[in-house]
Amino acid sequence: MTYGQGACAEVVAAGTIAAADMYGLPVSTTHVLSSGVAGTMAANGSGLQWATVRNLLTAWVLTLPAAIMLSATLYVWFVNMF
Repeated sequence: MTYGQGACAEVVAAGTIAAADMYGLPVSTTHVLSSGVAGTMAANGSGLQWATVRNLLTAWVLTLPAAIMLSATLYVWFVNMF
């Protein structure tokens, strides 16, 4: 990864996070930045490590259900505790 790729990934991530904040949309900063890095690697033609891309996709797919399950569990636990 070059300095230019890193700078582009950071600028895109900052813009995406700022737009999401402006519209009140929830985003994961880690997912946004890692997507920016993957995009610069693909655009540069330096190649993607498909194992890393697979891990990112798995994280994207599992994050929402995991957050739902965790928040539901904590809600039930706190309601019964208090």
